[in-house]
Amino acid sequence: MVFALLLRRVVSFDFLAGLVLAHGYVVVFLAVALDCAALPIPGELLLLTIGGLAVQGHLDPVRGIAAAAAGVIIADSLGYWMGRLGGHRVFARVGIGQRWTPGMTTVVFGRFVMGARVVLAPMAGTRRFPFGRFLICDAVGAAIWATAYVLIGYGAGANLGSLQYQWASATAVIQIALTIAIVAFATVKFLRARWLRIAVGAALLAVFSLRAITLVTEELQPGADEGQAQLGLL
Repeated sequence: MVFALLLRRVVSFDFLAGLVLAHGYVVVFLAVALDCAALPIPGELLLLTIGGLAVQGHLDPVRGIAAAAAGVIIADSLGYWMGRLGGHRVFARVGIGQRWTPGMTTVVFGRFVMGARVVLAPMAGTRRFPFGRFLICDAVGAAIWATAYVLIGYGAGANLGSLQYQWASATAVIQIALTIAIVAFATVKFLRARWLRIAVGAALLAVFSLRAITLVTEELQPGADEGQAQLGLL
C-alpha cells in the first residue's frame, strides 16, 4: 500500500525515461524480471515509457519489447523450476495445490492479471506442466504483454504523463484489493471461530472501501479545483 501511494508521486515519465536513457535496455530487462518476482517494480509503467521514448525517436521499441520479453521468460523459467522442485509443499499448505492446473491459455494471457502472474509459473511447475510447452506459451504471452503496453505508450504520445498517473492510481487500488484479499484468505484459512472470521472480513472490507474512496476523491479534487478557478475568473 505504501509503495502504491509513493508510486503515484515519485515515478514519472521523466524519472523512468532517465533510467532507460542512462542504462539502456538492461534496465528494462532487470525491472521486468524483478516485477515477475513479485517485487514492487512498475513493469507496465516502464513499458508505457518505452513507447513514449519511441515516439520521440530516443529508443527502438522492438529492442525494448525484446528486452522485456526476455526478462519475463528468464524470471518465469526460474519460478517454474522452483515450483517443480519444491512448490507442491507450499501450495499444499494453502489448499490449492491439487485443485487447479493452469492451461495454455492461462499461461499466455495470465500475465495481464495483476497478482495472478506471480503464481502462474510456480504453479505450472508444481503441477508438472511440460516445460517446453510452458516456455512457448510464456514467450508468446510475454511478447503480447510487452507489445501491448509499448503500443499504448506510443499511441499516448504527449499525453503519456497523464496516462501514467491514471495507471498508477488504478494500480494503487488493485494492490490494496489484492493485499486485503490475501489477508482475508489467510484469516478464513486459519481462524476457526466463525464470528471472528466475519468480523475480520467486515473490517477489511471497510478499510478497502474507505481507501478506495479516498483515492478516487484525490483524483477528482484537482479537476474540481480547476472548475472553481474557472468560475472565479468568469
